[in-house]
Amino acid sequence: MPHISLKYKGKILPVPYKNKVLQSYPVSIGQTVTIGRAASNDIVIDNMAVSGKHARIDSVSATFILTDLDSTNGTFVNEQSISTHGLRNNDVILIGKHELLFDRSDLEQRPDSPDEDNLQDKTRHLDTAEYRELINKTKETATSASPDDATQVKAGKGRGFFSKLLKK
Repeated sequence: MPHISLKYKGKILPVPYKNKVLQSYPVSIGQTVTIGRAASNDIVIDNMAVSGKHARIDSVSATFILTDLDSTNGTFVNEQSISTHGLRNNDVILIGKHELLFDRSDLEQRPDSPDEDNLQDKTRHLDTAEYRELINKTKETATSASPDDATQVKAGKGRGFFSKLLKK
């Protein structure tokens, strides 16, 4: 199971606490994790450099997506500013003066499973109501349009799908 380890990286801290894990948070597939200063967050970082609702990690299938929630000081992954980022094993998230290490060692290569790089290249199938609704809408649009709709503009009749778009 993936987990996130919280460390304080500020300069003013007694030596025994430097680079020490302050808290570890398990993250389940299908779970959303909020990060921020407000007590309502799943991971609370009590520091004035952290916004009340700073960032969120969403689980999409077996992938975890980190999103900055328009925080004042931003969210960084591996020293790069991000707005959204697909998390990988050992990514270091910097929020304020705190580091969160994303540990996905459960994907480490096992004798009977592909390595992490191969997992990143595979397409994942989502089975959600929203996805099915989008597919159905796409099918309905495709079946309601006739092949003549696209050729009407070329023929100069101006009744086709593209001519309607060009008039707008």
